[in-house]
Amino acid sequence: MFEHYMTYQYADPRRRTAMMAAAIVSSVATLSMITFAWAANKMDISKVEPPTINYIVFQLAADEPPPPPPPPPPPAGDDSEPEEEEEEVPDEEIPEEEIVQPKDTPDKVPDAKKAPGKGTKIPGGVPGGVPGGVPGGVVGGVLGGQLGGQLGGVATKRDPQQSTAPQPINAVMSQSVYTPDPDPKLFASTKAGMFDKRPCVNKTYFCVEPNGKVSDVRTKKKCYDPKVDEICRETVKKWRFKPFIVGGKPVKTCSIVEFDLKFNK
Repeated sequence: MFEHYMTYQYADPRRRTAMMAAAIVSSVATLSMITFAWAANKMDISKVEPPTINYIVFQLAADEPPPPPPPPPPPAGDDSEPEEEEEEVPDEEIPEEEIVQPKDTPDKVPDAKKAPGKGTKIPGGVPGGVPGGVPGGVVGGVLGGQLGGQLGGVATKRDPQQSTAPQPINAVMSQSVYTPDPDPKLFASTKAGMFDKRPCVNKTYFCVEPNGKVSDVRTKKKCYDPKVDEICRETVKKWRFKPFIVGGKPVKTCSIVEFDLKFNK
């Protein structure tokens, strides 16, 4: 019985060798894997933010070229310039006039106080006037001047288009093409329309150009609310008229329009 146990429990040398070889191979493989994992961890490259670089820009300015050298000095010698000889110009001989004494003595000597042309009288002239003056002149006036003019002024021809004297509003409005009244809704948003409610009168000056458009719009008489005056001016600027004809030509005409404004209480 014992021998039978010893026979079956006896270790096989080949089996032992195989077991040792398997253990060695397993150990080597495990060690290799651990080494590979450690090396791979060391070789892992982490993402790095790009470096921040401050750029400095240099601008090189070209130097201006040096000025040209001064001209060489003159050669040594006499620095004095030769003087030019002045030519003598002979004086012209002025012939002397021979004085001849008159043989006949006039009986009458003309009066020096009488100016030439004094005897001819011009209707409307003034004693002591200037020859060539205009009849109806004023004492102390200037030759060629205008009545009511200013001394030293220049006579100019008046242009009919320059006449801007105010004309009656009725005559101007008879040539109207488009003359609407101020919008009451605009007055309702003003201080006078919302709070004061007091009536007021506005007078606006304007001119009608030769083309029928309105210009030179300004307030002559103000209302107590400046916004009301502005609305009146803006309304007049939109007006249009037929051209005013004087002497066959369109002229500029001016007038003053009056707005009697009353606000609802």
